[in-house]
Amino acid sequence: MKYRLLLALVAITSFFACTSSEKTEDNLSGGSNEWELQIVDSIQVDYLGRITTGDFKGGVGLLFDYTANTLIKMDYEGNIITSKTYPKDGPNSIPFITTVKMDPEGNPYIGNYGGDFYELNEDLTFKKGIEIPFKSQSFGGLMDGKSFEFWEDNIILHFPGRDEVSPYTETYLRDNFLLEKLNLSTGESIPLIRTPKTSKFSTDLRYERPSISLEIYDNNLLLYFSNETRIHMFNLLDSGQFLETIDINPNDFIQAPDLKEETESYNYDRLIEGMIYGVFADKNHYVVHYSEGISEDIFMASEFKFPEDFPKLIELNHFYFKVYDTKKGWSNEIPIPKNVDKVFAMESPTQPFYALRNDDYIGEEEDYLTFYKLQLVQK
Repeated sequence: MKYRLLLALVAITSFFACTSSEKTEDNLSGGSNEWELQIVDSIQVDYLGRITTGDFKGGVGLLFDYTANTLIKMDYEGNIITSKTYPKDGPNSIPFITTVKMDPEGNPYIGNYGGDFYELNEDLTFKKGIEIPFKSQSFGGLMDGKSFEFWEDNIILHFPGRDEVSPYTETYLRDNFLLEKLNLSTGESIPLIRTPKTSKFSTDLRYERPSISLEIYDNNLLLYFSNETRIHMFNLLDSGQFLETIDINPNDFIQAPDLKEETESYNYDRLIEGMIYGVFADKNHYVVHYSEGISEDIFMASEFKFPEDFPKLIELNHFYFKVYDTKKGWSNEIPIPKNVDKVFAMESPTQPFYALRNDDYIGEEEDYLTFYKLQLVQK
């Protein structure tokens, strides 16, 4: 239940220490690598709803409102191009969208953790279904978990269920493939990527259950667990061969200790774990979006009562970007203002991107959505 509580909160709110080849920040520095976050502009969208996931690409934004089960297509000026509300029951229904994605050509896709994936037409009606050869064994998932990416003629996704193995078993992360490579032409899916030995989830110890996310650039796949500070790199051209692990080295990132009993829980009982929300990459940079969490001392002193005290978590938790330059290493921690909410996509880590404004935090009631146009700028 605590894990589902964490997933619900995420839906509603929005290297050096352990690398495969020992690297230090000193030998990667080679000059200044200080960055700052700038608010370049803002856009208003004539729509009001609870946006939980989305994507931005090529001048088009796709946004999903889970309260109305509606997908909105807009341009970068905030104009709504079209929208589509999907029935939750009956023919052509999809009850709970967690995946909203555009392929490299801008074609829209939607899906959920239960296994219903669709390519859409330009007007957001169903074009064709995408079948996975086996049934999902997952019963929950992060909205915008970044677990669905395109590579060549394939979709690479986290979709547990091969051989009817449950992802809720204690040894799942240690002993099983984590991803599937689904060929869109043949419908064949093959397993891909195991947890590397550099991850804490490769051991016999128990930890709070993470979400599993990925980012692809060129032919490299970056895999990361939400409550671990490490990014694991694999080579897709070499059958997913492990390359290295990079630690993001945050100043503070709360992690629960290993759990002694199967039913034991720290997260939301004694502390709030730090969390990686997204990794965005190109061949020269990675950008990591994360929170540091809330320590056990602060958590216990605050005497939270949930769900009414959820807004307090935003005030006490701190959110950051951090930029990895392949020549200079990691940047400073870049604070994210509390009025900046969800970041769904970055087309390039060095180009402007969009984030939903947190109207709940700033206390403004509007009849439209506001997005900030942001950019990470090197000093």
